[in-house]
Amino acid sequence: MVWFMTLTDIAKRLNKDHGHLPPVFFITDQQAVPAPEKVISGLPYGSAVILRDYDHPERENLGASLGIICRERGIKFLVARDTDLAASLVVDGMHLPEGCMDQAVEIRASHPHWMITVSCHDLASVTRAVNLPVDAGLIAPVFPTHSHPETFSGQKATLGLSAVRDMTTATALPLYALGGVTAENAKQLIDSGVVGIAAIRGFNDGRPD
Repeated sequence: MVWFMTLTDIAKRLNKDHGHLPPVFFITDQQAVPAPEKVISGLPYGSAVILRDYDHPERENLGASLGIICRERGIKFLVARDTDLAASLVVDGMHLPEGCMDQAVEIRASHPHWMITVSCHDLASVTRAVNLPVDAGLIAPVFPTHSHPETFSGQKATLGLSAVRDMTTATALPLYALGGVTAENAKQLIDSGVVGIAAIRGFNDGRPD
């Protein structure tokens, strides 16, 4: 029954027709989740991890150690934004912030087998991503999120389910829900068209991102 599903269970259900893609993306953030290796150890086979932590003083070492854990567990490992770092590590691909998504063309030419994902925050960015050689988009923020506290006060708008459906129906590009997704509200994403869930805190302790 849906109401006792974990966040990962719901993600797998969303992903049931897209088995070639990860059901979940865990995004690292040392301030929010100081022990990412613990989260990774609980992810199902075939999941994906995005090394974000842009300002981490030991980002390269962190990436190397997390990459090893991912390979041991059959989890895809992506680096966010930094092409030089990605090239220096053993990775499965890259994640690009919305403002950098045009780099996908050059990255795909150099690394044809990498998975490339991009961040999208509105329908226009999703439409833009469709014309790039990317594998999926992470759309955010779907719900109020601690990563952007202003979403709880309404000072910053969230996408909401209506905009999520507008995005998924407008494109064949696989889209993942990101931002404030928990085991409780993720049930609302069933039949929304998203193919999985991305989160920072959500796979750690169930709190919203």
